[in-house]
Amino acid sequence: MHVLLIGLGNMGSKYLKKLQESGIVPVLCDLDPSKTDLCEVCPFYCHFGDVREEVSRVIVAVNPEDHVSVAGEFLSKNIPVLLEKPPATTSEEFKKISDSPFLEVSEIELYSHPVKNFPKKIRPTSIIIERLNKGKGYINPLWDLAWHDLYVLQYLFGNLELYSSSSGEVWELEGKAGGIPFKLSAAWEYTGDVKRMWKVQTEEGEVILDFLTESITVNGKLTRRKEGDKLGEMVSDFLKGIRREGSAMRALRNLELLESLF
Repeated sequence: MHVLLIGLGNMGSKYLKKLQESGIVPVLCDLDPSKTDLCEVCPFYCHFGDVREEVSRVIVAVNPEDHVSVAGEFLSKNIPVLLEKPPATTSEEFKKISDSPFLEVSEIELYSHPVKNFPKKIRPTSIIIERLNKGKGYINPLWDLAWHDLYVLQYLFGNLELYSSSSGEVWELEGKAGGIPFKLSAAWEYTGDVKRMWKVQTEEGEVILDFLTESITVNGKLTRRKEGDKLGEMVSDFLKGIRREGSAMRALRNLELLESLF
């Protein structure tokens, strides 16, 4: 049985590296035949319909416009699929596959040290989020960068609501997560310092989540990741069949909320 990786762009190449670190020789698929150079020992195809190997798991990291059609081919055969974000360009398109029990959507930040060590017994009163990057991604900074923070907010606090947004060098969102007010700032090609940080004010004190340094500070006490990496852990769980329940529903809610703003 084989793991099939479809799409060898920015994220696809990162998935390939994690699979190789796990000792797996995946089957690769990309429209660009020159991508065969990324792994000389990996079977390579330019179309997933040509794959001859028996496939047990599929990772899909193609353009978001094609996510649903590609993932749907394997989900219809009850083959587990890990789908890169955003899983579609519209909520209606994503609903074609979102109910599949074989689908998981990438939620890499749930494997981060800050999220895994977020204190359970605190009472947050407000959240300030900054995700400011040098690079550029897909659609706009809210779809590309703030996407991560929106699913983490859902995961940690529950129901998510958005009230306002603005665009510019820095795009901003305001809303509530589980009734807790938050303000989120996201930017591509940011001219200042890169930041991926939450400041959570609570009745017990301040909690700082730093996704850049993989650390969390609770009332002045800092801890950070000592080993491992979040992408590697997510891929490992997927290969082992360890599920993150609710990833598709969180992704659908993200799509619905972002659509409501634009």
